[in-house]
Amino acid sequence: MKIHYAFTTDHLLALPPHLRALIGKHFADSRWAQTRGFYQQLSERYRRTLCFHAALHQRWCTYQLDEMDEMARERLVNAMNELRHAFCSDEKPASLFASVRALRLSERRTLFFHAGLSTREFDQPLRRLEEQDCLWSGPLVRALDELNGLFADAPDVLTSVRPEHYLSL
Repeated sequence: MKIHYAFTTDHLLALPPHLRALIGKHFADSRWAQTRGFYQQLSERYRRTLCFHAALHQRWCTYQLDEMDEMARERLVNAMNELRHAFCSDEKPASLFASVRALRLSERRTLFFHAGLSTREFDQPLRRLEEQDCLWSGPLVRALDELNGLFADAPDVLTSVRPEHYLSL
């Protein structure tokens, strides 16, 4: 299993100045370019889902990563990392019920949002997913498959820190 990581300003501030400068010199540009490239290739629907999970207003989904302020970038990168860990699993659970049940509440809420479902469906007991007449299990399966594939080509290290900030802090 690959190690995935989200690098934020808090991580940067915890580094000794010389290590910060070394990372800034050799890795910052490529990590920023990879993160920015990954985010830019996402459709507005996926960006809206990420903004929902990051608790950002939906207007943020129209911004490019380098147009956002530091707070929004950090929340978005942390949301990407959380969702990557939640939905990028090598193991396939036996059922939709098992998949949804394994998610934390915020991840489950994001899955329902991505599926286009309302709070009415979200508030239903999870055991309804196993019933034959459950009308919202189909959209959940599709959303689960989409989110499982979303982070397949995401960079291993996502960063919210612009390269020029490595030397300015």
